[in-house]
Amino acid sequence: MSGVKAKGSKPWWWKPLWIAILLTTIASGVVGYFLLHVPLERMTGLVALTFLCIGIAYYTRVRPSTKANRGICILFGVTPIGFGLWILYAMSGIGRLLTTHLGPLPAFIVAFTIPYIAGAFIGDWIGRRGSYRLPIKPLRIAEE
Repeated sequence: MSGVKAKGSKPWWWKPLWIAILLTTIASGVVGYFLLHVPLERMTGLVALTFLCIGIAYYTRVRPSTKANRGICILFGVTPIGFGLWILYAMSGIGRLLTTHLGPLPAFIVAFTIPYIAGAFIGDWIGRRGSYRLPIKPLRIAEE
């Protein structure tokens, strides 16, 4: 059984990868403050936001769950799909038509809600079709 990893164990580079990511984030903050002269408040906020994103990424890799995967699918639907729908809306001329008939405020509300809500439903639909499994599956080392 030597050389065979148990199911669910991680490869040798797993821990150094996350340590390197954290150290790189800290180094970026130091470089930004001292060399690029970014204000300390802004750099602290950016580093904290980066740590939050790293924590979410780590959590989804270590403890995958259907709820977290569904949230990621919906977020995927809102960001690129919803933005793409918004671009189509903006290019189609429907905005001008709505502004003419409804006024600028309702047209603005439609422009910034409907495409993103539709994108969220599309993302959820795509996730449901794939049983909310993310394309990057958790690391599982198969027995040889």
